[in-house]
Amino acid sequence: MTETSTGPADAGRTFSRRAFGLGAAGGAGTFALFGANPAHAEEAANTDPAQYSVDVKSYGAVGDGVTDDSDAIHAAVAAALTGRRSGVVGKEVFFPPGDYRITKADTLMWSPTTGNADQVFGLRYRGCGPRVTNIRFDTAFTANADPRRNNLITAAVRLRYTYFEGMSFTSTNPANNFAYYWSVDSLAGTPAYPEYGYGQNQYFVYRDIEWKGSWNRVIGVDGDAEANNNSEHHFVLCSTDTVSKYTDAFLTCGVTAPASNKQQDQFLNYYVQSCNFALAGGDFFKFNRGGSINVYGGSWSMVGTAAARYFVLPYTADGDTTAARLNVNGVRFEPKKSADQKVIDCGWNRGTVTFTSCSDIAAIQEASAFYNTHRYSGEAGRIPIVRYQDCVLGGYHLVDTAGTSLQNGKMIYEGSRFHHSNTAVGTTASTAFLRYASAPAKYAFRDAWNVADAAG
Repeated sequence: MTETSTGPADAGRTFSRRAFGLGAAGGAGTFALFGANPAHAEEAANTDPAQYSVDVKSYGAVGDGVTDDSDAIHAAVAAALTGRRSGVVGKEVFFPPGDYRITKADTLMWSPTTGNADQVFGLRYRGCGPRVTNIRFDTAFTANADPRRNNLITAAVRLRYTYFEGMSFTSTNPANNFAYYWSVDSLAGTPAYPEYGYGQNQYFVYRDIEWKGSWNRVIGVDGDAEANNNSEHHFVLCSTDTVSKYTDAFLTCGVTAPASNKQQDQFLNYYVQSCNFALAGGDFFKFNRGGSINVYGGSWSMVGTAAARYFVLPYTADGDTTAARLNVNGVRFEPKKSADQKVIDCGWNRGTVTFTSCSDIAAIQEASAFYNTHRYSGEAGRIPIVRYQDCVLGGYHLVDTAGTSLQNGKMIYEGSRFHHSNTAVGTTASTAFLRYASAPAKYAFRDAWNVADAAG
């Protein structure tokens, strides 16, 4: 990147009032003369957006929905990476309005081969708005067990402080992936991919982004046994469309060998704000290694009756309590009339799960059958501390173990309303709202709309 500066050309130069036209006739002519001074031409050039932005159309992208723009967009990204200082990028990648067809993997980012020195800080991909700037990942890829394949972005040990803003991404191939982020902190031992060196991925912001259609996985967060930083993913004003389906999940934390890669439980800190996530099938957020998740507002609806789950939190034997935290505030969930759809399917045996001021009855309020939309299975006699505050809840909740076998954890409901039942607790053979496999225990109902206070 060409560096420009202002100031040195004027160093030591003195100006008289006459030179500025500030003699007897001073006044308006002053500014005309100053604006025309060649000494400041370079300063004016510094305000040119081209100094800070790489327009993909300047590198040959057409954006007509037919032309394969893969190579042009790849070249534009490479140009944005040129001239980094200590990894810091000086230019964004800009997509004007258009429909950009991409057929090649790793077009938006590829993994380095020179080790952790080749990291990228501050890269921004910017469009002009969802469905104004459209990127279609149009491939014939077949399913591949290697998570480094079939990605629009593959970033091993590479990206820090990366922003995506104002565009739609579409796939109709259930073998496609949007992004795969892989980290390793050390080359000690036997890392899975030593050719990349070592480094981290950290701090991603997705703002005003829409993901459409069928994918295997949108985002995969992964790492070696020596990895403990692949964190901070922020989703703001993002959305999916009504045909969005996932073979694996929208986001999977811990894609490979989660049972043996304990450090992956430090892939933490997910923030979701004011998003509209439609789900036509598959899993949405799957946290194989836990992860401190915070959700604020939004409308999340399921489309059709195919099997679908929003929060999938499997049990892991060596999980860290600090990495098992889900906090959901003010979300309107809309599961459909299906026994195979769940807001949450939680296997954690530690940590906390909290829903505050949420509702899930919109589409099932008139259902004649009970549907289990929230399930807690736990492990080895433990479940998280689960708390619902000021919620309107439909169907029934299930603790898929005998309550009397629980040693830790508890189901707590405060100030909530239960749409389909006036009975607080019972077994799976009952019509109660909260059901245990047998012998209910470790629960509390307080100040509910339509059931008496109860504890056990």
